[in-house]
Amino acid sequence: MASTDTSPAPDAAAQAVLDQLHPLLLPAPPSWAPQTAGWAVLAVLALLLLAAAAWRGWRRWRADRHRRMARAELRRLRKVLRTPDATPAQRLAAARRLPELVRRLALAHAPRHEIAPLHGEAWAGWLDRSLHDEARPFTQGAGRRLPDWAYLPEQALPWSELEPLLALLERWIRRHRVPERAT
Repeated sequence: MASTDTSPAPDAAAQAVLDQLHPLLLPAPPSWAPQTAGWAVLAVLALLLLAAAAWRGWRRWRADRHRRMARAELRRLRKVLRTPDATPAQRLAAARRLPELVRRLALAHAPRHEIAPLHGEAWAGWLDRSLHDEARPFTQGAGRRLPDWAYLPEQALPWSELEPLLALLERWIRRHRVPERAT
């Protein structure tokens, strides 16, 4: 099949004229920079809001350091309490540290003069108010026997209630907030 192009080849004189033409001048590409001051102000405000959010997040992360440390300690205690290879003395030592862990974390978040004198029902009530739970788990639920874990002999400890107590303590560590003072 033969080529259907029948145009004559340009001669040398025509090619010389074509070579003298300048290439097309294209306009500059449009700028992506904002064209008005409003966009610049909006960008500055967005950067300020982003910086404020980052600052607040960093401060909150630092403030929650005690919670992270308490959760790590609770995981270690839970591991000892659940390990079948742990001796009864190791399990008892781990169980005795549960009330201490809660008290230390409360002291890290609330004023010492409010927390230190609390014991018994007043302590359980403070824990319930700090969790903001209407079920009152420290006075009526799984946490009602928390102080017993520090002092009772091993045979008298409520070992069957340990798992619900550990779950409650995990929830308390994650979610508690210092309650408002009762005036």
